This record gives sequence, structure tokens and C-alpha cells, in this order.
Amino acid sequence: MEAKDWANFLVDVRKNLIKIFAIIAISSISFFPFSPKLISFICDEMFPYQQLSQEDVEKIAEQLKRIAENITSTDNTTLIREELKKLSRISTSFLGPVVLTPMEAIVLSLKMSLAIGVALTIPYIIFLLSKALKAKGWLKVSTKYYVVASLLLFILGCFYGFFIVRLVIKFLHGITVAYGVTPLYSLSEFVTFVLFMILIFGFFFEIPVVMFFLVRNRLIQYRTLKYYRRHAYVLFFILAAIATPTVDIFTQTMLAFPMILLYELGMLFIGLSQRV
Repeated sequence: MEAKDWANFLVDVRKNLIKIFAIIAISSISFFPFSPKLISFICDEMFPYQQLSQEDVEKIAEQLKRIAENITSTDNTTLIREELKKLSRISTSFLGPVVLTPMEAIVLSLKMSLAIGVALTIPYIIFLLSKALKAKGWLKVSTKYYVVASLLLFILGCFYGFFIVRLVIKFLHGITVAYGVTPLYSLSEFVTFVLFMILIFGFFFEIPVVMFFLVRNRLIQYRTLKYYRRHAYVLFFILAAIATPTVDIFTQTMLAFPMILLYELGMLFIGLSQRV
């Protein structure tokens, strides 16, 4: 490559980097005002608030009266402290995640906005990579259909993950309460955990698209995927065990089983495409 070609290459890289940073900045700034609504939605939908019937309300009212009477009728600080602990356990079931530092909420909004900005640059980066690979002759198929399919599967995976993560949080919350301690969840850690788990489900749902793309570009053969099918199943359960925060087989199966189905779906589409 001559000096002139290197200069043109560096100019193109500079232009693309400027565009990528511009997309990140504009997207992050645009999303920032809406981040509090997303945080509130996650807390309202994901936090295992206690469901109350009229009978439960009456029981809580009686407990509060009893606590108030016990506090006012004694000067023993130890007994007062125990009654206040009971009061905190009752109230924390309805508080939701808490903020531990003054800047926690706004830093969380900034992090979420930046993450959204980075995520929105992925289609443009894929476009640049496909353009470069086509120029080299390494890419033999168009990527636009793969991008659309991967986006649809990602959204489907996020919806599935949304309901599974809610069950996982409820399960973990129940274990915490069973220990007799007061569960207080940091807002930043709670929201980050929820979004991280949902995104994991979304990315794992990309398996059929990745398989089809690799086979169509002759980077891997169909018979190889068929031969290593059982190995892939074991790998899915290992990945599910790593990705999920619990050690129960139910949660791992809820993540591994869809990956197995998606793997088989990818095998089906690849097999049909080779017969055409």
C-alpha cells in the first residue's frame, strides 16, 4: 500500500470514528430525559412488591398498633430497637430499591444513556464491517436481511428474558426474606442487574442468525454443526450456569432450553436452504 492509499485509509477511519462518536453523543443526550421513566418502569415491574388483600391490610394495621403500644409503654432501648426492626421489615416490603449515595440516581441515568448510545452504533459498525469485507471479497451475502432477523430475535429474547428475570428476582427475594433479614436493594445495582440479564437473553436468541450467516459465508459447514450438536447442548447449559445468578436447575433450564430450540431452528433453516 502506497503512502497515498494509507492517507486515504486514515482519513476514512477518522471520518467513521467521528460519525460513531456523534451517534453515541446524540443518542445518549436524546435518551437521558427519558431514563428516569425507564428506571421507574423497571422498579415497578421487577421489584417483588408484596401483594395485599384486605385481610393483609388489617393484619398490618394491628401489627403497627402493637408496635406503637410496645414502644410507648417501655423505656428499655433493647426492646424499642427490636420493635423498630419489626417496623422496618414491614415497611421495606413496599419501598422498592433505595438510593445509597446522592449521585447514584443521576449516575445510573448517565450510564444507561451512554449504553443506549453505544448500542445504537452497532448497526452502523456492522454496516462498515460488511462494506470492508465485501471490498476484500470475504463476504458473499448481503447483511441487511441478517440485521433485520437478528433485531427481531433480539427483541423476542428481551421479552422472554423480561418475564424470566422477574421470576428469578422473586425467587431470590423470597430466599432473602426467609433468612429473616431486611432486603434493601441499591437502585443502581438492581436496575443494572435487570438490564444485564435481559440483554443476555436477547443476545442468546441470536444463535440461529449467527449459524445461518456462518454457513452461508462458508466459514463453517452444516455437517460440522450437526456433528457437534450434543456438544453445543452441553455448552448451552454451561453458559446458562455462568450467566444466571442462581444455582437452581430451573433458572438454568429456562435459559438453556430456548438456546437448544434456537439451535435446532437454525439447523432446520440451514438444511432447508441447502435443499433449495
